[in-house]
Amino acid sequence: MTPKEPRTQSIDRTKHTEALALLRGDLTPREFERQCEPIVRDILVKHEGFERVERGPSFTGTPFDYFGFRGGIPHVVEFKGSRRSFPRPGKVQRRRLRRVLEAISGLSVAILQFRADTAEFRIRYGEDALQLLAEHDAPLEPIVAWVKERL
Repeated sequence: MTPKEPRTQSIDRTKHTEALALLRGDLTPREFERQCEPIVRDILVKHEGFERVERGPSFTGTPFDYFGFRGGIPHVVEFKGSRRSFPRPGKVQRRRLRRVLEAISGLSVAILQFRADTAEFRIRYGEDALQLLAEHDAPLEPIVAWVKERL
């Protein structure tokens, strides 16, 4: 089942003018995420009601960016930002996030997607986030059939 799209919300551009201006250049994904940190914290605390937010650990392979509490419930938060789209976590990251959630009882997940050009974000929680983390591989059958037709 394809997850339903959450509503798209806007951030206060005037509050984040400097950070948004820095997102216009050719940044690596890691640099992009670092420049978005004040925006992410603002979204999580002011818009989404997180009581406490901290940067996730810097261990190799950590599949989330932030850790925080919302309504007393611990959440791992994966941030995916882009200039022009709402990106989603990659296949390996989705698998690792699911494994973390399976290993820790009571832990919830949020996927925060941010589009810098329009200063908009979407966030998914719980089941909606888990649906986004599910494997959604395109079927191979049509590709195999296409190649076989040409053999």
